[in-house]
Amino acid sequence: MGSLTDDTFLSTGQAAKLCSVTPDTVLKWIRSGLLQARKTAGGHHRIASQDLQSFASERPVSRPVAVPSAPRRPFRYCWEHNGKGKLLDGCKECVVYLMRAQRCYEVVRIAPQGTHTKLFCKGTCDDCDYYRRVHAQSTNVLVLTDNRCLATALRDGATTAPFRLETTDCEYACSALVEEYRPDYVVIDCALGPERSREMCARILQDPRIPYVRVIMAAEGEELPINCDKEVFARIEKPFGVEQITSCIRGVPGDTAGERLEVHRE
Repeated sequence: MGSLTDDTFLSTGQAAKLCSVTPDTVLKWIRSGLLQARKTAGGHHRIASQDLQSFASERPVSRPVAVPSAPRRPFRYCWEHNGKGKLLDGCKECVVYLMRAQRCYEVVRIAPQGTHTKLFCKGTCDDCDYYRRVHAQSTNVLVLTDNRCLATALRDGATTAPFRLETTDCEYACSALVEEYRPDYVVIDCALGPERSREMCARILQDPRIPYVRVIMAAEGEELPINCDKEVFARIEKPFGVEQITSCIRGVPGDTAGERLEVHRE
């Protein structure tokens, strides 16, 4: 946190930026009595610098992590590729588009006859320009957890995983990371708390940069937020590692994101 004079008063947005959290998080601290603040005549909260510094010294505040140097993913869905960004009428009837599948060439192996419209299939998948462009691209997984030991173990284990993995510990860093990394899956460690986990799930699913992302909740006992069954793709039991994530996402091309809540146990 930067240096502040003792007579400085901050808005919730300024305090959020200094603490690397969202303004909503600062408001929750205030409403719960954790952080002292006063209201202006217009009803806005103002936080004294000494109160914020005292709060930060007593409570570990998440810091933004460096955004990795991963290149922007050139991945495009088949209907985006074939329509050059425009959704063609024929694609609207295709099972690949209807289930928002990520890999049409995997769906075609299991789709009932006639449900895959094959508008652009002039031969085998090996002959397809789209297949040659994307089939070798790996799946991106982002894990949101403030457990440093878990994050380290996951990164170490991901060196031999069938996907790329990144970790982040707060909402600010998650948003920054999504800009470049574009995850296919986001795993939320529900040890962050039921309310925070539910909010993170909602924000991720509403992020226009990752419209077809699948959210996986990692929970133990009562950690899983209630009323989120329709939003999340799956749940994995804690403790978990790379093997449990691999098992959870295996066979996804035939599934619809958010269609059901599956429980994967070790």
